[in-house]
Amino acid sequence: MEKDILPFDESKGGINDKALLNIEALLNLIPYAGGFLATYFGEIRSRRIQERMNNYFTYFTSRLKNLDQKKIDYDYLKSEEFAELFAQGAEQAARSTTEKRIKRFANILVNNALIDSKSRLRTQSIMSFVDRLSDLDAFVLVSYGDPNEKPMRANNKKEIFMFVKKLARYLDIGIPNKKDVIESVIYMDNLGCTWVNEKGSGERSERGESLILKEFSSFRTPLGDEVVKVITPPYFFIPKAMRKPDKRWPENVVNANFKKEIFF
Repeated sequence: MEKDILPFDESKGGINDKALLNIEALLNLIPYAGGFLATYFGEIRSRRIQERMNNYFTYFTSRLKNLDQKKIDYDYLKSEEFAELFAQGAEQAARSTTEKRIKRFANILVNNALIDSKSRLRTQSIMSFVDRLSDLDAFVLVSYGDPNEKPMRANNKKEIFMFVKKLARYLDIGIPNKKDVIESVIYMDNLGCTWVNEKGSGERSERGESLILKEFSSFRTPLGDEVVKVITPPYFFIPKAMRKPDKRWPENVVNANFKKEIFF
């Protein structure tokens, strides 16, 4: 029988038993969903939070063990800065409703554990961006290529979907819906992670439904590059020196060991 890595104690929270009972009573008054919500807050939520925390710790530990031990910054792992960031990642993982999101937060901390990590100064701001990205958003962002090189440019909507479809097939996971991919690119343009240029105009004023119906080119911004660097596990992208001469995407860029991975 598995033992919880870290026990979750609701008694240390800010809501006492009497207040919780009042909340449950009010929830029961909500039409249709009231009974489920009362049960969820009364019984299910604490267990779900514990499960998510355990998944976060377990995945972080497994990724750390897979690293080259000579490349791990052990002094940093014992620092107060890392402890605080790890706690923040755990809190965000506890609120995550998919295992994919939990793993992305763990990957941020694994990348920080490397001696040559260049993302530590931006970890908090990157975490806030990751918290606003859906599973699909993260996958689309990675589909623009290796963040350590100039990102691939999609000259039209069909091309960005082709990038996404190729990566999905290579990793042996489900291919997203094309319309959802286009909406994701536009959403991340608003966040500053992608850059969208409407065809036939230098203006960037069109947004929302109108832009979805128009043709546009797109690429990943420097901010998007930084996000991709931390949400992908170490060694996800094949080092340039170890690649074959051709530039095939993603066969010659993404490590085949990550097929069927579910952090996207």
